[in-house]
Amino acid sequence: MATHKMPDMEYKFSIQVQGKESGMLWTGEFLYRRPTLTERGLIETTSARLNGDLRTVDPEVQDLHAALAHLRWTLRDVPEWWKNSDYGGMLYDSNVVMDIYNKCIKFEADWMKKTLGGDPKDVEEQDVPKKVPDRTTERPVSQPG
Repeated sequence: MATHKMPDMEYKFSIQVQGKESGMLWTGEFLYRRPTLTERGLIETTSARLNGDLRTVDPEVQDLHAALAHLRWTLRDVPEWWKNSDYGGMLYDSNVVMDIYNKCIKFEADWMKKTLGGDPKDVEEQDVPKKVPDRTTERPVSQPG
């Protein structure tokens, strides 16, 4: 019987994106980690704060706020320029933020596919101990005496 493990919770990637507004070329390596339950709550509250709890915020701005909130709580290793830009919030180029966010969301989708409907071989342990034979059906050995 095969045992299974969770797929890797972290994803390392790099970007090279030209900002649509600034024209600057943004490059760097990022380490993304899937959010825990607590981090999911922090993502939601951060997004709500960015929106000012207004229902009239433009949908495009809401999407950007959701991306910024998600990235703030899930990116572990980031380039210095990302930190200096308040984790993307102080950039002028939303396409840079969305490029990073889309890479993370694609990793999430691939991760979910592996765990919730993918090929079980994708998550099988490689060094599975051999199954111990079931000896419950063998006849007992008669005792002398």
